[in-house]
Amino acid sequence: MLVIYISMVIVGILMIGWGFWAAYYARKPFNMIGAVFTPIGLIVALLGVLLICVPGFFSS
Repeated sequence: MLVIYISMVIVGILMIGWGFWAAYYARKPFNMIGAVFTPIGLIVALLGVLLICVPGFFSS
């Protein structure tokens, strides 16, 4: 499961990077998608970090 959590962090960071780039430099439909991907990437990366630090966070 650790590999999945690390990949969540990497994918989240890539989504943030692409989102910032697309929000400023891409054309009309892609800049809106980039503006949406940036906070989603932040949530995915933070969730991956949380699950790396506390593996059983969502289990009861």
